[in-house]
Amino acid sequence: MQNFRSSEEILSEMKRKHSSLPGNSLSTGGSDHSPVRRLMLVVIQSQDLRRATQALSKVGIYLTHLPSTGAFLARRNVTLMIGLREDQEELAISLIHENCRQRVEYVSTPLEGAPLPIPVATPITVGGASVFTLDVERFEEF
Repeated sequence: MQNFRSSEEILSEMKRKHSSLPGNSLSTGGSDHSPVRRLMLVVIQSQDLRRATQALSKVGIYLTHLPSTGAFLARRNVTLMIGLREDQEELAISLIHENCRQRVEYVSTPLEGAPLPIPVATPITVGGASVFTLDVERFEEF
């Protein structure tokens, strides 16, 4: 079993790693109304949703999540929509990388050339995160 770190440990490490970046504020909330300059769309497995959203929220990065189903193996996953200021992109990527992991799962495939359909467990790697970052021309909140 893999050891997991608490959100507080991750936040402390992120503060240490990113404290030297200009304009970086790792507050747990606040009323920073800087304009959103990037839209990050992140597709993750539903198993990683709680850890990823908690880590992002702890550093003041807020998001919306949309349930979705993956095309490959029809696995349940989630698409996160994250509006970012200029200085938050690298922090968001780091947190997503640390909280969304790949897993090995097994699917049954028929054994070729067998007279009877004998299922064989085939390992496949699923999970992790697919990240798309887009420039935002206009952002309004009302």
